[in-house]
Amino acid sequence: MDTLIAALGRVSRIVTYVAAALAALMMVHVAVDVILSQFIAEPLPGTVDYVSYYYMVGLVFLPLAFVESGNEHIRVDLLHDRLPPPARTVLDMLALALSMVFYGLLTWQTWIDAVEKYAIGERSMGMAAVTVWPGRFFVPLGAGLMVILLLAKLIRRPFTEAVMLRPDHDMHE
Repeated sequence: MDTLIAALGRVSRIVTYVAAALAALMMVHVAVDVILSQFIAEPLPGTVDYVSYYYMVGLVFLPLAFVESGNEHIRVDLLHDRLPPPARTVLDMLALALSMVFYGLLTWQTWIDAVEKYAIGERSMGMAAVTVWPGRFFVPLGAGLMVILLLAKLIRRPFTEAVMLRPDHDMHE
């Protein structure tokens, strides 16, 4: 299971590099748009559409699994840390299961939407006709990776608590 989680971590890192490339591309795109707007009064057509349908969607959804693989999502531990270890395990597994259901439904619905938009060749109707359907696949890709990672963590979770409770276990391994 640890091998699967490590592999998912590598895949999510690669997908996060794509998101970082989108961020860099967005900065260049917007900077060129602003420069052209100021100096020749002619902005790049479709900048708002590219930012809205590609850059921002990719930035938000592609790194989800990467953040989860590092346990970096926001947590509130007011009660959790005061519970006995078995109760923490149950609570963690419930949270993982509920998150998996949520992201699973998000993946499923956004995949259906993305395929429908692909089938009709969705385009924006802004200053320029921009093909936007490819950006629709960022959400199910990011959420789908999250589902797989959450499932692996859910399966592994009962065993990690058991290892940590062993008297011979070194917490710094």
